[in-house]
This record gives sequence, structure tokens and C-alpha cells, in this order.
Amino acid sequence: MAALARADVVVVNPIRDGLNLVAKEACVVNERQGQLVLSPEAGAWDELGAHAWRADPFDIGGTASALAAALDAPEPERRRRAEGLRAAALARTPATWLADQLAAAG
Repeated sequence: MAALARADVVVVNPIRDGLNLVAKEACVVNERQGQLVLSPEAGAWDELGAHAWRADPFDIGGTASALAAALDAPEPERRRRAEGLRAAALARTPATWLADQLAAAG
């Protein structure tokens, strides 16, 4: 958690994943307007993708470019994305998640 709190950029780039809570945790605990480089294959993409930097897990050059763009982003963009990531990560509570699961099972 300490590393996530101090990171300038967190890369979560799975080939296929479920929700991937690390991406959401990073957005909530980060203290430095940290950026998220995220694979669209991560389950968290649907919630966080609008504010993250896209990184296709099969494109090494594209991932490097996304990482460079996230690191070099101007302060206003970093702030806007970090605030959007935090809000999106906090928008769904465990109660809403459970309600969604129960609705899908019923």
C-alpha cells in the first residue's frame, strides 16, 4: 500500500482479468495525483478506463508510450485524471457490488 500511495504511475496490464482490485486500490490510496496505465482487458476497465491511460497487453511499444504519456502529462491533466479515477473507484460500494451479484444470480 505504501508503494501505491507514493507512485507517480501504476501499471495494471493483464491479458485477461477479473475485477483487478489493485487498480482501484491504487486510485484510492495514492497521495500524488498518481496516474493509472490500464489494460482494457482488466475488469476494472469499465469503471476506470475513462480516466486511465490505455495499454494493450500485447503491444509493448504502446504500453511504453502510455507509460511515457502518463509520466509526462501536464499537471492539470494529471489532476483531472487522478480525481476522476478516485471518484470512479469510490463510486461502487461493497453493498452495490453485492446487490449486482445477487441480481445477476437471480
